Amino acid sequence: MSMYYNLTDEQKERIQEESSRFNEAWTQEEREAVCELFRDGKHVDEIARMQGRTVNAIRIKLVQAGEIEPYLSRRGLPWTDPEVDRLGRFHTQGYSVSGCAKLLGRLRKEAQEKLVELGLLPEKVKTRERNANYPNAFEPWLKEEIRQLHAELSDYRATLAQLATIASLHGRSLGAIISRAEKEGLCTAP
Repeated sequence: MSMYYNLTDEQKERIQEESSRFNEAWTQEEREAVCELFRDGKHVDEIARMQGRTVNAIRIKLVQAGEIEPYLSRRGLPWTDPEVDRLGRFHTQGYSVSGCAKLLGRLRKEAQEKLVELGLLPEKVKTRERNANYPNAFEPWLKEEIRQLHAELSDYRATLAQLATIASLHGRSLGAIISRAEKEGLCTAP
């Protein structure tokens, strides 16, 4: 019996289109490959595409292998040193604060507070102040803006001051510029 019995036919078709191996049995080699790819820094979404599986299927295999925690299983518990190391690693791999929290079985707020404590995130500023400093903060990236970013970053290795200027020109935060540059392959995460 399929675990997807409550999905409509349209939902099943969409999932099958996105995931060529949807609902197929797993081999031991596939399980090991997923864990190795994850340990090598591949994003869960990327592993899912590579394996032809859904993101949830990949997450389940990583939970079963002990690589990540079940959602909210560590909520409210004290942070362990290995968990803090994993948080830092996930953050530098490009996972959002919410993504880091999910992988560690934590609330978003817990992950955010720990990242601020570690100096990996700035202290949260009021939304009104943040919007005044970054007028495009919540706007989608336009193709022209991405092309411009390519031009600004591809000719030279931008120093931190240059990146801050570029961020200001785009009306976005420094983190948003770095994140987009990483997604576009213009730089790699440390």
